[in-house]
Amino acid sequence: MGPRFEKRILVLENRPSVVERAFQIAKSGKVANIAALRKQLTDEGYANAVQALAGRSLANQLTRMITDARTPRTP
Repeated sequence: MGPRFEKRILVLENRPSVVERAFQIAKSGKVANIAALRKQLTDEGYANAVQALAGRSLANQLTRMITDARTPRTP
């Protein structure tokens, strides 16, 4: 194995799981819906994003988080 391959393994080992990353993105307010969230995860290299977020309960929870993060707060 060369250093480039070893560096990729290290990066993959240190990144959050697909579900953890989904929660981070949902809370950020940077995506508008679950479809955009799945695309973001896929773009970040999470090949299993669609399958990991397929459950209705998880999708509902993430949708609520996305909505909350994108709803302006009134003082």
